[in-house]
Amino acid sequence: MTEKRIIFDEFEFPIKKGFQYLVNEKIPKTDFLIVNDRADNFSMTFEKDFPIFTVPESSDRDYCLFEIKLPDRKINFYCPEKRGNISTAVWYFYVNVFDEKGVAHTLPGQVRVEVGGVNPLQSKGKPKFIELLEGVKLAAATTV
Repeated sequence: MTEKRIIFDEFEFPIKKGFQYLVNEKIPKTDFLIVNDRADNFSMTFEKDFPIFTVPESSDRDYCLFEIKLPDRKINFYCPEKRGNISTAVWYFYVNVFDEKGVAHTLPGQVRVEVGGVNPLQSKGKPKFIELLEGVKLAAATTV
């Protein structure tokens, strides 16, 4: 880890002011990453070998799929339906970052969001956790 970026698996995360980053500082490429932002009410988690989420066949909850397509990546969120008066939800996601050859490199994770009756994806402005995922790059060793 340097002062300007965090290397997690084959991905490089920029360090942005206002976020708290928790990493395994004992190794150069961290095997877990937690990003907290109390101001935007989210906590994002990445773990080595974290599986890509799939909706369980026998789930008693409905899930909404939200997809963001950009030229160099595709981000998919699996958002469970809101239940009762619960103010937080865990959304699962994965990001496919495409290298210069068009090969997808997949980064799965989860984000705890404050919902409080409002869908963060429908509120004013882009949520900071989406900006964070849009800023993730492939680490230099991956793109060679």
